[in-house]
Amino acid sequence: MLEFVLSYLFMKMVDVIIVGAGPAGLSVALHLIRQDPGWAQRLLVLEKTAHPRHKLCGGGMTRLGLQVLKDLGFALPLPLPQAPVEDIRLVYRKRTLHVRGKPQFVVFHRMELDAYLAAETRRRGVRICENEALKDFQVDADGVTLETERQIYRAQVLVGADGSKGLLRAYFNRMERRSRTARLLETLQAAQAEASHYRERYALFDFTPADHELQGYFWDFPAYIQGQPFFNRGIYDARMVRARPKAALPALLHQELDDLQSDAGEIQGHPIHWFSPRGRFSLPRLLLVGDAAGVDPLFGEGIAPALAYGLPAAQAIAEALARRDFSFRDYRRRIMSAPVGRYLLLRWAVAWSCYRLSFFPWFMHFIWSLGGALAALFPAPGQLYPDHRGLYGKEANPADQ
Repeated sequence: MLEFVLSYLFMKMVDVIIVGAGPAGLSVALHLIRQDPGWAQRLLVLEKTAHPRHKLCGGGMTRLGLQVLKDLGFALPLPLPQAPVEDIRLVYRKRTLHVRGKPQFVVFHRMELDAYLAAETRRRGVRICENEALKDFQVDADGVTLETERQIYRAQVLVGADGSKGLLRAYFNRMERRSRTARLLETLQAAQAEASHYRERYALFDFTPADHELQGYFWDFPAYIQGQPFFNRGIYDARMVRARPKAALPALLHQELDDLQSDAGEIQGHPIHWFSPRGRFSLPRLLLVGDAAGVDPLFGEGIAPALAYGLPAAQAIAEALARRDFSFRDYRRRIMSAPVGRYLLLRWAVAWSCYRLSFFPWFMHFIWSLGGALAALFPAPGQLYPDHRGLYGKEANPADQ
């Protein structure tokens, strides 16, 4: 009891507290200090674990996320092991669509990516309190009181960047009528640097399991972990249409791995909360970003949208503090008018329409025909940044040799 009273007596006061030191939370902090370096002394990031920490994720960052980092002053390519993907192969049965770019996306190991972003955010002056999990919070007319395992805090604004299973996401779930939760299973398997994924710089998205009620796809990505080549493989089920039977994810994943003559190894799973324009993104003094706000429902892509949420969130926070109006009534509008909103709204619209019909083979063949026509009409995006050697593992990428 005495310890609890002393915590209140020595309560820490700060304008903004961000819960979660992943790409979304760090992006909010980086966008704020980009507006005004003085924000570094006005905000705090709480992280329940410590970097580098384990994170289930396919690891793909599309050009949206790379552009956000570039705009924030990061030199590209990032100085991390990475697998650039210049050919996305979208497969249905015996048909393949190619979506090309230089790169179209890049695969990182999330443990390494998040640790790097956190270190860079610290270097720019932001305080990150690791191993400090949020236990509870209370909102009142004058602010937010937060209780962690170590301290009592008082803030004007609380930002939920704590993911699909975080405390703030759970708080918002009570106010939403339906679940928007996708399911994922993934596994990592050792690979050879001479594998075609690395030589041809391609990643595979196989939608053939749609024939078996999967509202999603099987993925097969090249990746590097501590400089060593791996395959990141898994299966994604958006579950947008709840009335349809639930796909048997473990059986489908094992079937796909068997077809590749690959041992399943350790399989891990996790839920993700997907974006909907009808979702709730804010309450008075509370904002959601990243997985907590919603990821791309079409592909389950999370890293790039997480980074892109940082701009509208930072703008909303700065204006709220300037006007002393913490209702955040315009936060939805800010999201929808920002690049992240337009990106996610398009993905949501495609997912909403296509996953309702994806179990019909005629529809899937129509989509692949339409996709082929669109790919022929629109040129591949140009090179985003110089293709430096030596960043793909301990040795240069075999594709460069």
